[in-house]
Amino acid sequence: MLSFRLVPLALLCLSATSFAQTYTAQRVQFSEMGSFTQKQLEDASGIHAGTSFTAADLNSAAQRLANTGYFNDVGATLDGKTSAITVQFSVKPTPLDHMLHVGFENFIWLSHDEIEAAVKAKVPLFIDRLPENSPHNEEIKAALTEALAAKSINAEVHYDTFEPTLRHPERAVTFSIDRPTIRVANIKLAGVTPDLVPLVQKSVNSTARTRYTEGPADVTTANRILAPLLDAGYAQATLTDVVPAPTTAADGSIGIVLSAKLDAGEVFHVSGITYAGMPLFSTADFNAATKIHPGDLASRTALIASLAPIDAAYRRKGYMDVVIEATPTFDTTAHQVAYTVSVQPGEPYRIHEVTPNNLDPVARGDFDRNFLLKPGEIYNPEYVAGFIKNNTALRSFEGYSASFKAYADPDTHTVDLVINFIRTARPTAAGGGE
Repeated sequence: MLSFRLVPLALLCLSATSFAQTYTAQRVQFSEMGSFTQKQLEDASGIHAGTSFTAADLNSAAQRLANTGYFNDVGATLDGKTSAITVQFSVKPTPLDHMLHVGFENFIWLSHDEIEAAVKAKVPLFIDRLPENSPHNEEIKAALTEALAAKSINAEVHYDTFEPTLRHPERAVTFSIDRPTIRVANIKLAGVTPDLVPLVQKSVNSTARTRYTEGPADVTTANRILAPLLDAGYAQATLTDVVPAPTTAADGSIGIVLSAKLDAGEVFHVSGITYAGMPLFSTADFNAATKIHPGDLASRTALIASLAPIDAAYRRKGYMDVVIEATPTFDTTAHQVAYTVSVQPGEPYRIHEVTPNNLDPVARGDFDRNFLLKPGEIYNPEYVAGFIKNNTALRSFEGYSASFKAYADPDTHTVDLVINFIRTARPTAAGGGE
């Protein structure tokens, strides 16, 4: 599992006498503000102009800043008279690309401003991003639960970290309401012209009764609604003025009546798709596998299917952070779109630890002998996903199914792999094998 790394503090060395001295802050300074305001940093440290404190209090203030996880280094010094002293915090904010984007999936009873106010009351430095394995996840969960309770909503809040995927190439932590269940009950779209009715009806049918979600993952409710249009050439289709209105069903579940305005735009055809080639997947391989060709209707599904072989080639070599983009260039006069494909591989990840859960002793022995992704090996999600299917000779695995989750550490480029086995049926015969 990922572990939170506490940075060492470089504090002013003081004698026993000065350590007990009381100081009064005239001003508080921070060497690097990063994305934070002065007020946020002062609130996080607990020291403001006019605050009386001791060296021990200063030590605690610096420790509080370090404990947020938003800084790689924290130090503190004092300058001036004890009754009007300048507190100087030396801080080095963690780069934004080393933090997780934060999403709030389905908090339909809270506005964005209400969510932000609730979270910042407990986490003053919150900036829509959190450090890896943040110590604040539980605080944010509690803040959201309390904000909902203040509106008489008894909800169970959950959070989870999602690794990058082809559709959503960014590591993110998402907070969501697990209970009560929130599903789409009805969709009311303005701006639907007669020629769009068949596509809209298809999207409404496919979205009805699905879990309501606003992201940050790619499969959001809005994306489900737009999917048939995005596959029919409406490459710039968007929803605006989205309003989710909750209703309560007889079973206690929450239904969402979603109102929005559809702006479908024009139908686009593909004029071309260009890929320069990379070491793990050549231009020739791409051209042979692509599902998009000049003259085709622009289709998001076909585009994703064209990028999938590149994505798979890199992920099976451990490149968990690979970002594959198909940048569109629209010709609104000719109603054509050209795509330029680029690849940012990142660094390969290696196995740090593998934890198989719920195996009996015989199956566990077979697993330990036959599972090839040992610590230090390149992480390959395809191998993990196919392990049971590809080891049918191991009789001890009969009746087991499995799911897995990979916990990545971007600093060390290692993976902690947790595989949860579930026995759905008893084996026809006991015993293991190679």
